Amino acid sequence: MAWTREPLTESELDKLLAAADERNLDHQVAIYTLAHTGMRADELAHLRDGWIDWQSERLRVPPTEGEWSPKTEHSARTIPLKHPGTVRRLRDYFSYHEAYDATRQTVTNRVKRVAAETDLRKKITPHVLRHTYGTLIAAWGATPQYIRQTMGHADLSSANDYLQYAGTQLDAEAEELW
Repeated sequence: MAWTREPLTESELDKLLAAADERNLDHQVAIYTLAHTGMRADELAHLRDGWIDWQSERLRVPPTEGEWSPKTEHSARTIPLKHPGTVRRLRDYFSYHEAYDATRQTVTNRVKRVAAETDLRKKITPHVLRHTYGTLIAAWGATPQYIRQTMGHADLSSANDYLQYAGTQLDAEAEELW
């Protein structure tokens, strides 16, 4: 587990979400969706209304979308949409648009703009939000299989990294408390 940038803690994520709420819906969708789905920036950049099953609140990253395809064959996956704030923002956005229709760089710029409005010292990128999602669901009790499936990893080793990191963070927090 050699990440160049650490995931956000829950309190750091809360600060970032609060800063996103001060921006327009494009920025809110970027922050909330990346942080609560584990999507990659390029996946979000190509997000279409048709990827979302609004009835069951699931997002399906397809194996191809026109000329675009996800990073790997395992990246085509279904992601449960469980965070109410994320679902609300996606519904609001897609009530007026058929696609997110951004570039990967636009997604990155939106994340950086929101992050710049916080007092967080960490460098925050879309990939940091992906790591944040993986770490948080691991800390909340997700199985390695769930982490692998929702994040689109080929095997369990990456999922186990999130579980290990979450355990390390819990130990550090326990030390602070006691």
